[in-house]
Amino acid sequence: MNQNINITDSEFKTFYEPLLKGYGEEFKDVIKSKNDICKLIFLDSKRISIEKLLSNIEKESDIYIKSMIYRLIGVREIIYCRENKQKLDVKSVWELISKSIKIIPKEYTISSIGSQGFLSIPLYKFDESLESFDFLRLHIWDDSLNEYIDLEKCENFSIHTHTFFAESWVIAGKIINNRFDYNINSENSNHSFFKVVYNSSLNEVNQHTSKAVNEKIDIELYQTSEELHLENGNYKIEAGKLHKSGHKNSPLPSATFFSFTGKNGLDKSIVIGPKHISESVINRKMIIDPTELLKKIDKQLL
Repeated sequence: MNQNINITDSEFKTFYEPLLKGYGEEFKDVIKSKNDICKLIFLDSKRISIEKLLSNIEKESDIYIKSMIYRLIGVREIIYCRENKQKLDVKSVWELISKSIKIIPKEYTISSIGSQGFLSIPLYKFDESLESFDFLRLHIWDDSLNEYIDLEKCENFSIHTHTFFAESWVIAGKIINNRFDYNINSENSNHSFFKVVYNSSLNEVNQHTSKAVNEKIDIELYQTSEELHLENGNYKIEAGKLHKSGHKNSPLPSATFFSFTGKNGLDKSIVIGPKHISESVINRKMIIDPTELLKKIDKQLL
């Protein structure tokens, strides 16, 4: 980790709101303002080394400030390595991010199961524009989550594209990432494009419901590659490119850090599904306590 790199008070202030969006609404009632935290962190200085910041925050009694600072350092490291094409020290970042979740009451963590069947925990969201959009999440796959998922529906609507460029770093386990392409209006068409329609709570991070609606564009779908990514592995998905992710580590969990960014171009987000289905409510399950899953992953990393 780039612990000798300094962080400035102005940089911390730019991270404050995007980090806040990774916590539950109630967290805003218990976390101090960015100016108050700046006074605590920087004292009379305008900058501090990451190494010194980590040392200082270990002595801090306010668990909410500690959580935000751990998350700040971890998220900042992911972004730094992504932007500078450097290898991420995944285990060190995992220790920071998991600690930021474990030290606060569970109700302050947004933790939900999305359409692809994994647990998703938002960490950072900068969304002033599509072009500057930046969203980091922690993804966890585990057999214990199956009770919350319609497995058939998950399989039917698992192939999709993203509006944004995506990148993933494997923390633990075995992650599959299969890629696909298609022919439109082929005689062998058995799938269709589906549009995801969200409800009015879209602005709440990870807290919206949605349905997939058939757009009546039939396609012949075919797979172009099959990938298996192991611990400390890394893979990228261009905006608008079809893929399907999952894991092959049962009965143990798998986990990744996952980022979306608009800085590498934008494209259309679509979902592929069986052409005979007109619409389908997408798997969503809110408020899953991630504590036991974090402990499982810790054991794998020993």
